Parts: sequence; structure tokens; C-alpha cells
Amino acid sequence: MSKKMLVIVTHSTDDVDRANLALAFIAAMVAEEIDVAVLLMWEGALLGKKGVAETLEGRNMTHGKVLMPIIMEAKTPILVCAPCAKTMGVTEADLIDNAKLITAPTVIAEMQHREVVNF
Repeated sequence: MSKKMLVIVTHSTDDVDRANLALAFIAAMVAEEIDVAVLLMWEGALLGKKGVAETLEGRNMTHGKVLMPIIMEAKTPILVCAPCAKTMGVTEADLIDNAKLITAPTVIAEMQHREVVNF
């Protein structure tokens, strides 16, 4: 049975290094053919908005503009906390491909059969 992961990202432009590192880990999981899904919460919900992740330039790591195409080409599921998105001003029309607004029951269902990593 292959490993399944859920990566929870709670930062974006408020902590560029942490958010960029999360993208690096997600891209590495994709490269290792790990079944990975992403949950964007709090400020992390901004990463679900078109163009935001590509602006991340964390120190001493591959930048978001290089990592996001890897993640997107793999059709990695991107779950965006709906209340968090609303708080951060992200609408459904703003969402990147593979992203969808979700609520707690969807997250709980994903967590039941995946290992969870938080950033």
C-alpha cells in the first residue's frame, strides 16, 4: 500500500520561508510518487489564489515559481479552508487549478486515511 499524506499549510506571504518550505516538501512528495493532498488554512489560504505561490522566494530554497508547476502538473488536490479563504479575501473565482473550497467534514474524511504534516 502506498503512503498517503495530507500537508497542512498555514502560512503564505506572512512567513515566506515556512510557506516556501511546505511547497518544497509537497513537490518532493510528488517526485517520490507519494499520494499527497494539500490543505490550505489561515494565511495559507492565500496560496490557493492564482499567482500568490509563485511569488514566494524563501531563503536558500527553490522558489515557488519553480515548485508550483511541479505540484500543479501532478494534479495534486488542493483543499482550501472556506472560512479561512473568506477571511483572507480569496473567492472561488480566484482559485488555482486543482483547488476547491472545503469545510471541516471534508478535511476530517481526508485525515482518516492520510498521515498529516503541518507547516
